Amino acid sequence: MDPTEVQSIDQGVFAFPKPTFRHGLGYFFSIVGMVTAFALFSSSLVIPDVPRVEEANVLPYLHDDMAVYDYGPLQDGYDSEEYANQAAFVVVPLELVEGTLAYDDCEWVEDDEGGGHWDYDFSMAGAQPLTMMDAEGTVIQAAFSLQGSLSPEGEMDDPGCGSAWSRTIQGYGMDGNNFLFNAFVLVEENPPRYQLLSVKEIGNLNNPTNDPQEVTQREDRGRWALLSTGVAGLIFMYSTSPPLMDNLRKIRTANRSAVKDTTSAPGVLGFGGRLFPHFGPNFQPLPYENHPARSVNDDWLFGAPVPTSFNDPYAGDQDGELIREHPNVIGTPKAALLTPYSLGAIVFAGSFIWLSADLRARDGSDFHTMLGWGMTLGVTVINLLWFYTAWKQFKLNRLIRDLPSSPIRSVAVGQAELVGQVRPSVAGTPEMSVGGRTHKGLVAWQWKSYQYVCHTDADGDTHCSWEHRETRDGGVPFMIHDGSGGMLIDPANWSKKPIDYGPVLDSWQRGDWKWNLVGLGIGDPVYILGDCVPRDVDHLQKWGSDETLAQALLTMVPTTGTGDASVLHYGTEMDVLAKNRSLFEILIVPLLIFLFGIFMFVNYTP
Repeated sequence: MDPTEVQSIDQGVFAFPKPTFRHGLGYFFSIVGMVTAFALFSSSLVIPDVPRVEEANVLPYLHDDMAVYDYGPLQDGYDSEEYANQAAFVVVPLELVEGTLAYDDCEWVEDDEGGGHWDYDFSMAGAQPLTMMDAEGTVIQAAFSLQGSLSPEGEMDDPGCGSAWSRTIQGYGMDGNNFLFNAFVLVEENPPRYQLLSVKEIGNLNNPTNDPQEVTQREDRGRWALLSTGVAGLIFMYSTSPPLMDNLRKIRTANRSAVKDTTSAPGVLGFGGRLFPHFGPNFQPLPYENHPARSVNDDWLFGAPVPTSFNDPYAGDQDGELIREHPNVIGTPKAALLTPYSLGAIVFAGSFIWLSADLRARDGSDFHTMLGWGMTLGVTVINLLWFYTAWKQFKLNRLIRDLPSSPIRSVAVGQAELVGQVRPSVAGTPEMSVGGRTHKGLVAWQWKSYQYVCHTDADGDTHCSWEHRETRDGGVPFMIHDGSGGMLIDPANWSKKPIDYGPVLDSWQRGDWKWNLVGLGIGDPVYILGDCVPRDVDHLQKWGSDETLAQALLTMVPTTGTGDASVLHYGTEMDVLAKNRSLFEILIVPLLIFLFGIFMFVNYTP
């Protein structure tokens, strides 16, 4: 591809980046999540939609005349073979005369340390006909859903659990000492029938003090569907790479094909990677190693520029022309306004916001309420952090796009953006040794060490993993050169700002230790956004300069006092922008989600 063709990249309103294998795997799991959510939601539609307990008529006892009840059409989910077309919902105190309703027990549970605790366990019995009686002595036959459309729901008073016992919650006849319940009942007139929805143990039929619990089985199934949808949206969101990265992959693939028969040499793009030239002090060429090597998948789009000479670092290359991947030459492509990332973000955030609001609005238990408020708090915090991060990314992205890249030979003091190639300064490229390996040709680096450690838990199970042990940074002053001229950059000035060293250069293992190395090497592309300032006298004397060239008296340092970001990044401006998305996706999508979350927080009602 001709470098100038990059200028014509305009992805328009929508783009679907070609997924890599990793991204495709993410899409697969997101589809599985959505199918699961659809199945859960579909199954929830056949579960009866039970009204809230507070919407039922509260009665002291049952009516003698079945026609007196306030009948109305049933809501969705009621099977016509199990339920009548109309029914009434009432809350009434009832005595369990015959039949088994539930079981509970108290038992000692030992822990792994030889101690333990008393544990109370409660479970409802299967649906069965029950004989029950109200405060006026009216006896009825009632049951939970015998066809399984609803599961039995009930709650007993805590009997205390300090010794071993078990019991069956059952009726003991008309004259027995029976359990008393406040019952949530569905009453049908034709045929006359009573179906239990939920029960709560009480102490007195004439003075019921506790309402039966909500029946939210339909809603709970739908909540699982929302959870699955949200997780699927999150996976889909992060399985969509920034759209421009797809274009850069295509360009690099074409380059890889073009150089497949080229043997790599220092500073030359080769199929096996580009090797780094190695220098001693004052530009003395030294033998180089076969590692590390810059992978062609991460290298320049159109091959590394070849310097006219390393010995005159501040002067321009032949004809003083800008390198062909300089933004002033190659232009700035335009990313798509929308990608599947936006869809995934909206699905993810919207599902969890709706789920948290629904748990607060329609609670079946104290746990549901607590979970709803906890999730609301979590979602709100995440939205705030997301929007804050999005705002910072938006400002950085706008600054990168709006601030013109300066040719180094004409850069002025003040905020500036430079794009160029890493070349040696008088400091050369010192050898860097770690983990039994020596690396050459690097001017700035960072390595991390890991140890493979195994731990045995209290159950005797052994778990092994790589644990981080150490991180070290290093570097020497180097030149950034864009063809028009060079400027000295000192990594020491960037010690308080994270340096993006690019992809992993080398990774190796010895025994139960391994190391990962990243770094900037001779010939690498580099992008710098910061302040251009004069070098002090000591720095000039130590690392040299050229008094005939203005840029030789300057250097780049992190921006201070303006609040703008500072960047020292592997790659060209295009590589930096390719990792970002459109301004709409960076800012507007998080803003809309943030506003929706605030609305649901303050205004949602059941």
